[in-house]
Amino acid sequence: MVTMNKEPVINILLAAYNGENYITEQIHSILKQTYTNWILIIRDDGSSDRTIEIIKLFIERYPEKIKLIKDNLGNLGVRQNFTKLLEYSDADYIMFSDQDDVWLPHKIEITLKKVKELEKIHGSEVPLLLHTDLKVTDRNLKVFSDSYWKYQKINPSKGKYLNRLLIQNTITGCTAMINKKLKDLAIPIPEASIMHDWWLALVSLAFGKIDFIRESTILYRQHGRNDIGAQQWNFTYVFKKAIKFYETEDLKENLLKTQQQAVAFLQRYKKFLNEEDRIKIEVYSEMLHKTFIIKRYLIFKYGFFRIGFIRNLSLLLRV
Repeated sequence: MVTMNKEPVINILLAAYNGENYITEQIHSILKQTYTNWILIIRDDGSSDRTIEIIKLFIERYPEKIKLIKDNLGNLGVRQNFTKLLEYSDADYIMFSDQDDVWLPHKIEITLKKVKELEKIHGSEVPLLLHTDLKVTDRNLKVFSDSYWKYQKINPSKGKYLNRLLIQNTITGCTAMINKKLKDLAIPIPEASIMHDWWLALVSLAFGKIDFIRESTILYRQHGRNDIGAQQWNFTYVFKKAIKFYETEDLKENLLKTQQQAVAFLQRYKKFLNEEDRIKIEVYSEMLHKTFIIKRYLIFKYGFFRIGFIRNLSLLLRV
C-alpha cells in the first residue's frame, strides 16, 4: 500500500442515477485502491431505485471516506451532475467515476504519479488533464477488448491538437485526473457543452496540457444502458453506417452540437486565447453555415478531421 503521510487528497466524483445493479461493485473497487488518501463525493440525480439506500450503507461504514451531496435540484442529467460535483470539490486533484464500471487497483496510484511528473515539467500552475485507456467488458465484466482505443480505432495522440478536439473527443472522463487549476478555469460548465470531459479537455488543451497513459485502468462495462458506450469500429459497423449513407441528420446534428460548444468556448475565453487558437475556434464555430465547397476547403485548411479514414470520408461526403 502507498504511504499516505504527505500524499495529496484526491476527490473522486461519482455521478449516480438508478445504479443499483452496479454501483456496489464500483464503490468496492475504489475502496480497494492501492492509493488510499481519497474522498469519494457522490451526487444522486434523482434515482427511483435502491441507489440512495446502497450509498447510505457505504457511508455508515466509511463516513470519513464517502460523502453524499444533498440538494433539491432534481434530475440534471449526467453532464450537469458532474458539473455540480466539480463545484463541490476543493481538492488539488480530481477524478471522475461512473457508477457502472470497476476500477483496477492501481488506477489512482499510477495516474497521480504521472500527473506529478507533468507538474515537474510544466509547473503546478498549469491546467492539466491526464487520461488512460480502458478494458471493454460485457455486463458480467468479461473482457472482450483489452484496449478501448484499439476497439474504437482511436489514437489518443490526435486528441492533443485543438483542431481535432473541436470535432471529436478522445478523452473518456471516467479515466481522467485533472488538477485544481483546470477545474477553477473550466467551471461553470455551460449548457452548450456536449459532455463535461470534452469541455475540460478543450480548456486544458487551450491553456494547459493534455497527456495520457497507454494502460487500461478501468473495466468499462457495456450493458446497453450506458450514457456513452463503446461500439466496435469494424467492418460490420462501417457497413451499417454505409447503408444509411443518405441519412445525414444524425451527423449534422452531432456536428451542430460541436459548433455550439465551440461558440460557447469562444464566448467564455476569447480574450484569453492565443491568436492561432482563436482563429481556429472562430472558423470552426461558423463552418457549418458555409457553402458545400467552402466547408470542405476549411476542413482541409485547418485540419478539422476526425480520427480514421472512414470517419473522415463520411465527414467529407455527408457534411
